[in-house]
Formats: sequence, structure tokens, C-alpha cells
Amino acid sequence: MYDRTKSLMTIVVIMVVIVSLISNGYSLYYGNFKHHIEAFSQINPTYEPHYGYIQPQVVDGFTERPIEGAAVVIPELGKKFMTNAQGLTPAIRVPIIEDAHYKNILPKTWGEITLIVYKEGYIDYVLFHTHVWENQSRKGPKILLFPKSRGEAFDPMAIVESPHRLWVRQLVEKFKR
Repeated sequence: MYDRTKSLMTIVVIMVVIVSLISNGYSLYYGNFKHHIEAFSQINPTYEPHYGYIQPQVVDGFTERPIEGAAVVIPELGKKFMTNAQGLTPAIRVPIIEDAHYKNILPKTWGEITLIVYKEGYIDYVLFHTHVWENQSRKGPKILLFPKSRGEAFDPMAIVESPHRLWVRQLVEKFKR
């Protein structure tokens, strides 16, 4: 009964917004798209994106000893996190961002973010398509930073986390037919 009432209220709100827009002279055909988008984006202000947790670990690429004080940046959050003595960041809450490229091909069951990792004396590192699963905590990935040689300039290491093997198998089977 609550869901039915909520649905009816949503319809009433939408109708009120449409009538209000029309009575104020707004029309989709006269270039007022911005006003329509703003009006309709307020209809469901309680929408909450889905989240997962990730806890990257940064280690030396040769010894695999933890690196304390490395910076881990997640551009999708616009935030930087520092590693502790074990090379771990705190558990980071991140939104599940769908890879829309595969939406109509074979949707992925996880979200993807980017990790930028750096520490003085080490080569900068970027991990693209880092997997994050909804309502799950991932300890990792393990990031291997390699020391810089003195006096040499290095481009950042750019790594791409490949899709899960079971998803890849499904993708191949879908198009193999």
C-alpha cells in the first residue's frame, strides 16, 4: 500500500512540475532544456548511489616491503589518502561507477575507479579500471612502486586492471555463437 501511495505521489509531483513549467512559459521546443533538467532533478532528492569499500596496499616493487606515507588519490572522489606502516590506506568508501561501454554488450557486476599512487623517490603509478563491488570490502589491490634511479626522468607506470575472468568467459561465449 505504501509503494502504491508513493508511486501516486510521484506521478502527482511530476504532473505539478509539468503544469508549472508550461504555465511559466517553458517549452522543450524553445531551448529551455536546462530549466527542465533542474526541475526534474529535484523530484527524487533522496537517491543514494551504491557504494563499496577498497583498501589499497602500497609496497616496494622489488622487496614487497610496505611503503609508509605513500599518497593514494582517487580522482572520482577528488580525495587523497596516505598509507600507514603496513602500506595500507584506511578503508575507503567509493561509489559504484558502471562502465557504460559494456552496458548493452554484457553489463559488468562491479564498478570501476582510478588509483593514482606516488611517493618521493618512486616512479608514479596509475591503476585504471580498479574493481569495486557493491556492499563489499576489498583489501587491495597491491600496488608495487619501483624506486627511481637518480637523475633519470620517468613516465608514470600506467596499469589497467583486467575484467574478472568469469565475465570475460561469458563475453566470449556470448559472441562465439
